[in-house]
Amino acid sequence: MKFSIHYGSREIEETFGDGFRLGEEFCWGTGNSAYQAEGGLNGPGEPLNNWAPWERSGKAAPTGMATGFYHRYREDFQNARRIGLNHFRLGLEWARIQPCAKMESPSPPDFDPEALEHYARVLATARELDLEPAVTLHHFTHPMWMGADMWLDGDNLELFEEYVRYVVTGINELLIERYRQEPIGMWETTNEPNILAPSFYLAGAFPSGGTGIGRYGRALNNLLLAHLAAYENIHRIYRERGWTRPVVTLATVSFCFYWLDKVIFDILLARKRGVSRDELPQYLDERATRFHGMAEGIPRPPGPGFKAGLYVEKAIRRGLGHMIKASRFSPVIERIYSSGLEQHLDLIAIDFYDPFPGHYIKLPDLEEIRRGRPRFYVQHWDWIQNPPAFRAFLKAYSQENDGVPVHVFEHGLCNRVKNGRPIPRKDGADRPAFLKAFLFEMARAIKEGAPVEGYFHWSITDNYEWGSFEPRFGLHGIDYENGAKRSRLDSSGRDAAGAFRGIIESMTSGSLEEIKKALL
Repeated sequence: MKFSIHYGSREIEETFGDGFRLGEEFCWGTGNSAYQAEGGLNGPGEPLNNWAPWERSGKAAPTGMATGFYHRYREDFQNARRIGLNHFRLGLEWARIQPCAKMESPSPPDFDPEALEHYARVLATARELDLEPAVTLHHFTHPMWMGADMWLDGDNLELFEEYVRYVVTGINELLIERYRQEPIGMWETTNEPNILAPSFYLAGAFPSGGTGIGRYGRALNNLLLAHLAAYENIHRIYRERGWTRPVVTLATVSFCFYWLDKVIFDILLARKRGVSRDELPQYLDERATRFHGMAEGIPRPPGPGFKAGLYVEKAIRRGLGHMIKASRFSPVIERIYSSGLEQHLDLIAIDFYDPFPGHYIKLPDLEEIRRGRPRFYVQHWDWIQNPPAFRAFLKAYSQENDGVPVHVFEHGLCNRVKNGRPIPRKDGADRPAFLKAFLFEMARAIKEGAPVEGYFHWSITDNYEWGSFEPRFGLHGIDYENGAKRSRLDSSGRDAAGAFRGIIESMTSGSLEEIKKALL
């Protein structure tokens, strides 16, 4: 399916013709994750995280210096400001903060105050450049000394809590005392638990000790329990110290399957919505029916391959409906309903790519068969782009939120660079057109009442994409063969940053003429 701008002047006038605009307070951001960008991990004498075995065995490309963000953060912050962004989402690498250069440790290593000071300096620099940080405590990785299967053992939650308390207290004290700044205002406890658990234990796409449905369920529950513990600890620390109440969230990746995505938000917000423990199963079933009705109403690409994928989705959804009910989340639900807090989420944060798993299925091509490596899934650079689906999902996440806003924490387009050569996407999409089409649909959703208050594009630069440097998501391209030099353009040679800047300026101004210029 070829990608193109799917609207014209008339549709823009319908949305913006009455003076509608996005206010100055809207959170425009970008970001990265520590492991994917910093460098200096998993090499000889360096801190090791749970990807070290795959890097050393050749199953994943070594990260090496990655994009060099550890030392070049100021440059990336400056590029973000040139776009007109006011927020930057970045992660902290637990393996760097509580480091060990060996695969195993008989006891938890000491925390490294120098690592904490480094991160405080990075965050302070972002603010000096008028970028408010959104800080991720856990973005897929954990220290290798905890073993490959950290999330299978509930006892490890105590270690995660210790890490959270150390980081949240220590970084904020440094910001206050050394940099004369306020405590961090936005924390993400864990990123995409609904994709991390299946990546470990269903797909085998991330390092683990083995797959299995039981392992998947245990890991997902422990990841959500980790969020609850972090949420409670962060709010307690801020409350006891008299700091301004922060926003604490987690992000899910969007799926058309309610039981793999939106159910998490509904469980975390159930008490706030006045749903009793006994009413919860029926409440979730009703929400699932409504969510699946929304997803089924979204137009899909034509063709036999996509139609086959649709049948696969329906079969999976039926299976999930029987397999994953409220009872599967019993440990999380019991913790929520026994807590002294009625709310365990301050913000609905979503990472949006293609929410339809049926689109990821394909038959092996002749080259793959000839090489003896058949692949039954599409690569990042072939993911389907469906702007109207973005709008529909934003509105679905916005239902009955009781004042809880929605932020898009990740959203981006992938292109491929192989051996230094950019390869065009099959659908013809490029980043400027992608930004125009999707941000127009976001504006329409907001105009129609969705409380979307932030958009973070993934990512500021290309990065290490979980085993490979070929997938590229950056607004600014990275020349890895030339010291990770940043380009003004993206890796396909388009001025994505300039297009993003024009959209932000026009949507903030409310000038219909400027909006048309930026979006057409």
